[in-house]
Amino acid sequence: MTFLVPVKGVFAVNCYFHMDPATGHGFLIDPGAEADRLLAHIRDRGWTIERILLTHGHFDHFGAVPRLREALGCPVLIHPEGDRYLADTGLNLSRYCCDEPITIPGADHFQAGDTLTLEEGTLSLKVFHTPGHTPDSVIFYDRANSLAFVGDTVNKGGQGEHRLPDGDKDRMERSIREVILTLPGNTSLLSGHTLPTTADAERGRYL
Repeated sequence: MTFLVPVKGVFAVNCYFHMDPATGHGFLIDPGAEADRLLAHIRDRGWTIERILLTHGHFDHFGAVPRLREALGCPVLIHPEGDRYLADTGLNLSRYCCDEPITIPGADHFQAGDTLTLEEGTLSLKVFHTPGHTPDSVIFYDRANSLAFVGDTVNKGGQGEHRLPDGDKDRMERSIREVILTLPGNTSLLSGHTLPTTADAERGRYL
């Protein structure tokens, strides 16, 4: 089961709970803000979050992490190239947007090609590296449920933003063509800021 909870701090972002219905265990993806609201969702449903996963290291995708990690005691995972973003308030943009700039020390890592599985439950997510929006951008693909969490790499109706620090339009377009659009056409693409789309719906824009 996948639950979208739109949250808003400085910017609105799509936060996702990806939960195993049999065990109530799951992943929390890109908790950008409103930590107490997200904790209420978890508490009210009796869920256990095993890992917090970040598609990339911009503050609007991890702003709630300090409070959530303290409350839940679960690890936070990002691509290794994301460490620079979590440590640098200029790169993660919080220096320019937030009253209190945000850093996240001590994150754990996944690697491209890893499959992330629950300790209790059958859900699994495969990690694909999709640089372009940032060098650390990834997507999480659930083949069994035909969906992918694509962060800010692709939106409904077009690619993500590439004009932020270390963004690269050519790398983003390669990531979309060579990774996202090679997924089965009916794969739901769950983005960071727009309504869902599918691989088929976006394919004609690039191929």
